[in-house]
Amino acid sequence: MRRARRTDFTFVMQVLADSGMPIPPPDRATLKRFRNIVADLGTDFYVALLEDTIVAFVLVTYARRLTQAQHARIDHLVVVQKFRRQGVGTVLLRFVEQRAQKRGCAILSVCLPGNEVTARQFLAKNGMAEQGVWLVKPLATRSE
Repeated sequence: MRRARRTDFTFVMQVLADSGMPIPPPDRATLKRFRNIVADLGTDFYVALLEDTIVAFVLVTYARRLTQAQHARIDHLVVVQKFRRQGVGTVLLRFVEQRAQKRGCAILSVCLPGNEVTARQFLAKNGMAEQGVWLVKPLATRSE
C-alpha cells in the first residue's frame, strides 16, 4: 500500500470503471481535480498494489468540527471485482481506522446509496452501523 500519485490517474479511473462506478470525463478539469486531491495532505488517498497493479484504493477526507472531535469520512473504498472477498477491503478499512485515530478523529463515516447492499453488509460486518440520515442538496458547480 502507498499514497496515491499523480501518475495513478489512469489506473484509478480504470478501477472505478471496472467496478461499475460512473467515471468523470477524461478532460483537463478532471485531471486537475485528481492532482489536487493527490497533493492535498488533508486527505488520505491510498492505493493497494499487487505486483505493481492497483487492485483497490481508498479516499478519506477529514473535517474539523467546532464542538466535537475531528470527523473522518470515507469518500471511496473500491476494490477491483476479481480481488473482492480476499481481505483487501478489510485491510484498507483497518488502515483508514488507524489513520483516523492518529488524527484524533472521533467518528468514521461513509455515505452509501440505498442500493449498495453488498457494501452495507461489508461495512456492518466490520463494525460500522447506520446512524441517522444524510440530507443532501446538489449545488451548481463552477468549471475548474
